[in-house]
Amino acid sequence: MFIKSFSLKKRIQLILSSLVVLIFCWILFSIINSLSKDEGHQFSYSDAIQIDVPQKHSIHGIDVSHHNGNVPWHRISQLDLFDTVSVKFVFIKATEGRSLQDPNFHTNWHHAKQKGLTRGAYHFYIPTRDPIEQARNFCQLVKLEEGDLPPVCDIEVTNQVNHHQLKRNVKKFLDYLSKHYQTNPILYTNLRMYSDLFNNEEFNDFHLWLASYDEENIVEPDNLRFWQYSKHGKLKGNSKSWDYNVFLGDHTEFATMLIK
Repeated sequence: MFIKSFSLKKRIQLILSSLVVLIFCWILFSIINSLSKDEGHQFSYSDAIQIDVPQKHSIHGIDVSHHNGNVPWHRISQLDLFDTVSVKFVFIKATEGRSLQDPNFHTNWHHAKQKGLTRGAYHFYIPTRDPIEQARNFCQLVKLEEGDLPPVCDIEVTNQVNHHQLKRNVKKFLDYLSKHYQTNPILYTNLRMYSDLFNNEEFNDFHLWLASYDEENIVEPDNLRFWQYSKHGKLKGNSKSWDYNVFLGDHTEFATMLIK
């Protein structure tokens, strides 16, 4: 009887010890994971734009279209986001679908260069329209120069087009831009569409610009170059909301992306 009782106690002690070890390992993993996230993207509140800003990288930018109205370029060029870090680049909407052209594109394109900002132009892709006609619409309007960013395909909706056809058409659009401008284009999309459509070898050679507003759930594939971390940023003296982005690399890597 004594032996059986002793054996039972030993088993209970062994189980409890194992549980303690498992709990300790889980706590340790959680701490390490939390620290790695903090090291990856340290956020701090910016009074200038009234949102949390990732501070690990220093090359920040915005994107604009006619929806922003008359862009106050003098304010944007003088923004102090944190520790003298300012806005360095801007993506400007140029076209949409087969024929639409942003009425503010030429004005925005001119003023961005005048203020010393690195410029990029983007096309809002309509899944139900012919990809080649959309690409021609963009290429006819946008004349990229040395020092500009590569052209961008902005795709945010499927319009119920089946995934296989949509991927094939977006690839056609990007290939057309690549051939026309002799550079590797940028694909802008949201996290859901990236996971469903573009997280595959077909699109790995294109630069990725990802919209993801969850600070705790950031996906970082190898081709990720730009991260849109907020769509609720502000500008002093302006009531509109602004998209804010960051380049996930250093100044040398940024320079290698520019049109030569």
